[in-house]
Amino acid sequence: MTLQRAALWAIVIAATIYLLVAGRGLLMPIVLGLVLWYMVDALADAFEQPRLARVHLPRPIALLAAVLVIGGLFWVLGRTIGSNVTAVIAASPNYEKRLQGLVTAGAKMIGVEQAPTLGELFDRISLADTLGSVAGAAASVVSITGIVLIYAGFLFVEQAHFGRKLAIVFGHDAHQARVRAVLERIDREIRSYIRIKTTLATATSVLGYVVMAWVGVDFAGFWAVMLFFLYYIPTVGSILAIAAPAILTLVQFDHLTPFLIVLLVIGTVQIVTANVLEPALLGRSLNLSPLVVIVSLIVWGTIWGVVGMFLCVPIMVVALIVLAQFETTRPVAVLLSADGEIPEQAP
Repeated sequence: MTLQRAALWAIVIAATIYLLVAGRGLLMPIVLGLVLWYMVDALADAFEQPRLARVHLPRPIALLAAVLVIGGLFWVLGRTIGSNVTAVIAASPNYEKRLQGLVTAGAKMIGVEQAPTLGELFDRISLADTLGSVAGAAASVVSITGIVLIYAGFLFVEQAHFGRKLAIVFGHDAHQARVRAVLERIDREIRSYIRIKTTLATATSVLGYVVMAWVGVDFAGFWAVMLFFLYYIPTVGSILAIAAPAILTLVQFDHLTPFLIVLLVIGTVQIVTANVLEPALLGRSLNLSPLVVIVSLIVWGTIWGVVGMFLCVPIMVVALIVLAQFETTRPVAVLLSADGEIPEQAP
């Protein structure tokens, strides 16, 4: 019986992974639409709560304010990234010359007399294929953006009737209360994770921008935006957030002082926020095993690319809470947890 159950679980997991990979083009816009809906809804809830002078915003006004804020942020980020990409292309000859000098110096250090040129290193790359891939990716992003907005809009329409549908499906009061308790716990954990992550990501990006602007690093605003997004990717994101600005600084300047300043300051900020502040603020709310986080990062990154890397932790939090609600899957939830303490079953 145990072998049969293990075989059944193996088949279910394999089929699920296959569907996630094969249906990536269909599922990813839906998931991104769900994420966008959730962000707008959470921000609208924050606006709706009484703040200064106990002013209570009506739901439509709070929702409109949330849409404007999220849309404005995406517009600013898009303009920042777009303008800096153009500037990077214009400055690329200078970086190429500096990078060639670093390659030559590195080759001499290891005893290679004739250092390869950048053209020799990248002669296998087809410019036409590269430009075609970039154009295809840009067109794909534009098309997905429209679909994501459509899905998010319909989710807001569906939200108005979701509570009534839930009451009809789970007619028994006990079942309905249990489902609502699980959904409320998932909502509470995810909102806490997003709030803390966003606060720390903003702090790291602002500090990074101040340091890079003070040193004189090119495109400091662009790299500050990258620091913000990379903070949402566990472990790997912190490493990239330290390495990318430091390498750019090394290529840009002829001496090591700016490189060391950027490396040490941004590296210290990333290490302190990711390893000291974040665990202290999140506490036991997530309680995911670090090994599970790394494995989920690799798995979801392989399945859904960068989007999967951003969503791997929220997905595993939802999985942990749901698996903890059933006796047959509670052992799996224990294995996913950091210390074996998992959420109690909803009454």
